[in-house]
Amino acid sequence: MSARDERLSGAAARHLGDRLRAITGRAVAEVRITRVRWPEGLRWVAMILAADPRAPRGRREVPITEAGQHRKLALLLRDTFPHADWAHAQDYDVGAGTLREHLVRLPDCLAGDAL
Repeated sequence: MSARDERLSGAAARHLGDRLRAITGRAVAEVRITRVRWPEGLRWVAMILAADPRAPRGRREVPITEAGQHRKLALLLRDTFPHADWAHAQDYDVGAGTLREHLVRLPDCLAGDAL
């Protein structure tokens, strides 16, 4: 784990997984929360991934269809992990009980002197 990771105990992770399932209506493998600025103001955007052995990396995105789910998911994770840097996107791995800052690797074509 890096300094940007936070981990829940087994019981707390299972409880959070149950709460995520209650909000989404399905088993969730991972949740990504991002704070975005839209013309109307700041909004929470959530992406949920479900386990799928046929999908690349074993997970597939599941559409969030109910109004308010983005906000409910974001507030649940924000309240569970109050010390996380919520100015950056965060990934929560349900199985591991770990919240990690979402880091996007710079593509090789944009790195170095290639520009």
